[in-house]
Amino acid sequence: MSPLQQAAARLQRALQQEAAAARQVALPELHRLIEEKRQALAALTLALDRDGPPRDAAERAALRAMMRAAEENAMVLGAVAGALEGMRERLRRDLQEAADPGLYGPAEGPRRRPLRHTLAASLDRTA
Repeated sequence: MSPLQQAAARLQRALQQEAAAARQVALPELHRLIEEKRQALAALTLALDRDGPPRDAAERAALRAMMRAAEENAMVLGAVAGALEGMRERLRRDLQEAADPGLYGPAEGPRRRPLRHTLAASLDRTA
């Protein structure tokens, strides 16, 4: 196996592991894999600089497999980022509603929500 094939296979493994960790929302594992991916990309860059472009079908196949892994990785990480953004927005909205004194309802009759003066006074509305 050529150095280029080895580097492409290493990067492919790092990308696949990162996608698997992202699917499981394993944030400490994702953090570790970022460095592994960075090192694998540096090794691939070095192999390409040293040996030039792919010379045979095996090297081209290794690069194609690595690119497929990179595309899948990007889709998974994009989906995780979208899910986290949605959760952040829902949390922000829920906190703003909980702290909004306008939701207490009229002074007379049944209130829509219980009084939460302490909560409204203590929550930072920029949360």
